[in-house]
Amino acid sequence: MSLLTIEGLTVTFGTFTALDNIDLTLDEGQLRFLIGPNGAGKTTLIDTITGRTRPTQGTITFNGHTLNTRSEHQIVRTGIGRTFQTSVVFEELTVADNVDLAASFRQRPWQLLRRRRTLPHTVTDILDRVGLTPHTHRPAATLSHGQRQWLEIAMLLAQRPRLLLLDEPVAGMSAEERTRTGALLTEIATDHTIVVIEHDMDFLRRYATDVTVLHEGRILTHGDVTTVQNDPKVQEVYLGRAPQEATP
Repeated sequence: MSLLTIEGLTVTFGTFTALDNIDLTLDEGQLRFLIGPNGAGKTTLIDTITGRTRPTQGTITFNGHTLNTRSEHQIVRTGIGRTFQTSVVFEELTVADNVDLAASFRQRPWQLLRRRRTLPHTVTDILDRVGLTPHTHRPAATLSHGQRQWLEIAMLLAQRPRLLLLDEPVAGMSAEERTRTGALLTEIATDHTIVVIEHDMDFLRRYATDVTVLHEGRILTHGDVTTVQNDPKVQEVYLGRAPQEATP
């Protein structure tokens, strides 16, 4: 059974149609890249899956449960986590405390009141996984841009999601940080399902296997990187003209 199934999803804002009859399935363990020009509907699709935006029509089913009427908080508890284009961390807290706090939403109130003498193994394991162990006790405000993105991913992992939705995770990163992030996503995909919104085509070519292209609120095409790159419709959307009209 597919982990996520979207059928006939339409989202309108007044007379503007942001998503137009989207059908999409995501299987357990996939690393799916979602690309398209600005305004294609990528972030709106993520917002609708996570409950920030309500669908006008259609259904979203995750792990056998319909999400259409669930709140953002309820959807997080079903096992879906997301990041945003702008990182959201608690700058005054340490790296470890950010991850520990993210994990606490599954705890009972009396557990939150207990003073910890040591960090839980789950927190230290996650920090090791994302490469932030050397920065465990540093304030999050002192991290580099790339490290803040890794901290956000660590905070998601602490919530034990089955599906991670990442909105432009390598935007603004250095070449070295992009390489480390690509390796991290590949490793995380061994036991999670991931959707990545991305504009960096070099990053896409290096790390993507499954790619879905959105354009004007509709799915333009889907396939592996080679299939998508060679699709004349995709070339026209990204070049702004038909391939045969391009100057040699």
